[in-house]
Amino acid sequence: MTLQDDWQLQGWVGEEWRWYVDNPWDAPGWLPARVPGSVIDDLVRAGELASPYFERDSRQAEWVAARTWVYRRRLTAGTIRFDGVDHEATVFVDGEEVAHHVGGFTPFEIRLAPGEHVLAVAVHPAPASEPQVGHTSRVRAHKSRMGYGWDFCPRLIHQGIWREVCADEPSRPEYRVSLRDGIGRVHAGDELVLEVADPELWWCNGLGEPRLYEAGDVRVGFRTVELTDDYALIVNGRRTPIRGVNWVPLDVLYGVPRPAKLQRLLELAAGAGVNLVRVWGGGVIESDEFYAHCDQLGILVWQEFSQSSSGLESVPCADPEFVATLAADARGIVPRLAHHPSLAIWGGGNELDADDGHPALAALREVVAELDPDRAWLPTSPLGERDVHGPWEHQGLPAHNRHWDGVRSNLHSEFGVEGMTNREALERLIAPQHRWPADRSNPVYAHLGAWWNNAPLVQECFGGRIEDVETMLRASQWLQYDGLRYAVEATLRRGAGAIPWQLNESFPNAWCTSIVDWHGRPKPAYFGLARAYRGAPSARFPTPAWGGQDEVVARVGAPARLLDLDGRVVATGDTELRAPLSAFAHDVFVLDLDAGANRYVMTRTPDLAPLLDLPPTTLELHDGALRNAGDIIAVGVVCDTDVLDLLPGETRMITGARAEGWNAHL
Repeated sequence: MTLQDDWQLQGWVGEEWRWYVDNPWDAPGWLPARVPGSVIDDLVRAGELASPYFERDSRQAEWVAARTWVYRRRLTAGTIRFDGVDHEATVFVDGEEVAHHVGGFTPFEIRLAPGEHVLAVAVHPAPASEPQVGHTSRVRAHKSRMGYGWDFCPRLIHQGIWREVCADEPSRPEYRVSLRDGIGRVHAGDELVLEVADPELWWCNGLGEPRLYEAGDVRVGFRTVELTDDYALIVNGRRTPIRGVNWVPLDVLYGVPRPAKLQRLLELAAGAGVNLVRVWGGGVIESDEFYAHCDQLGILVWQEFSQSSSGLESVPCADPEFVATLAADARGIVPRLAHHPSLAIWGGGNELDADDGHPALAALREVVAELDPDRAWLPTSPLGERDVHGPWEHQGLPAHNRHWDGVRSNLHSEFGVEGMTNREALERLIAPQHRWPADRSNPVYAHLGAWWNNAPLVQECFGGRIEDVETMLRASQWLQYDGLRYAVEATLRRGAGAIPWQLNESFPNAWCTSIVDWHGRPKPAYFGLARAYRGAPSARFPTPAWGGQDEVVARVGAPARLLDLDGRVVATGDTELRAPLSAFAHDVFVLDLDAGANRYVMTRTPDLAPLLDLPPTTLELHDGALRNAGDIIAVGVVCDTDVLDLLPGETRMITGARAEGWNAHL
């Protein structure tokens, strides 16, 4: 039985909570609470705090993590299992201490005598740790770093009973899955619970179906996965490049269940052709629900332990007590997740200035080698010259394309392009009077993703002519869409693996590198990534803005055309296209590959300002068919399922009723 309801919560400064842990049930000051959940979320629902998801109101919650918060509940039960309390807890039954536990990723149990009891769980103040600009060697807690203050997350340190509390249920067995000599076997401890001869294999997304079998109370899949020295995957003997995304916690208040959002985000990843998700080390060890969805969708997982770099120094702590904590946590974490076919790689952490010679990483490696020896292990990422991180920003015109055409790594496991959030998200996040200017001079924007606010570059790329938030939003999202698409395509063209930063965001920012906003709605950049991962042909060219050049030159991997704005064909080719700028009658033109499989919008000026001056065209929508009824190309039309450049008279099937571009909208 899961104990979700009927919890109460109250907080105290210092040790004062000890006087009240056995308060009468009807004592004042107790607030309703949810389990699993998060303390800040409970306080918001009780009206004690403003929602942290509006403008700068997250600052009002920064005091919460300094207090002890006591959860309590009446119950009658024998065995109580806590799947996760973040981060340190003391447990009382009828006012008597019965347990103390440290570590949010490991479960523990208590036993109760028969009868009615009051269970109280004191969640202690969050441990000291380092924000992003700090020193990794000072970190002594195996806990999410993100909430201490990060580039995409304000300071909102998580506390609470964040995973299930169950009564009268036996401890979950630890399953081992193997595939040897054509026989799939599943063991729970020493007991064989499933044996399948010549099983249907579990395949990752893009290679086949992720076949699952029932084994006891879990679902398992039989497959082999190897990570090669050049960072490719070999799944069931078939080599496939990594087409991934970086994953951060669903929310900074990660204890609050969000099952619909979890499912939607992972389905978006699968729908984009993603075959691997990297669970970033600044976040959490992901949940069983997360892994169950990845099992079903065929998405491989690279799970990092919760360690990350810092702005000033990134060497993990070598203190023996901390190393022992990491190893003990790993002994609880690894067996819990090892039966999932989606789990492919264990990582020691994100961007650590260390390797397996460091005591902390060596301890984690040893536990993984002992308890899950068939999984790949990486001490950190990046590591050496074959796996690289960055940049995370648009490099400008024409430097962006030049940079990405020059990268030579085997795997690019973090890189991205920044952009504003979607219009609906922005309207829910910032009051109208605070939406302009949309740059860092505005204190609201400075709080909501300042690191990724590149308004000056957007202005430069559009001739300094952006004068309102709507145009800034469209222009910034266009740069993110076009810039990330080119970066991913360039990576795939050289046969390397790609893991862009980042799929989702943990907090609703005004500007972010995420390609899906906090509410789960794709930004245009998502569709650019999806087109690349689905195998659309791509082109290599030095810039989308050709001012100062004599001719347009592009290398193409499919039959291609250069089209003027009115749809007139200026040049054609199968491997290379060339056309003098003077051949175009308009300042905006389009490079079209394989009859619309992929299109690039270009200008014959030094910047993209002509996109602001396009003559309008007309869109019509009938029974899902979107048609450009005008005489010029409808440029950059963002729909719910794609970004389209529609030629005059062209029709595409879309989902939804949204269609708005630079020169056309419904």
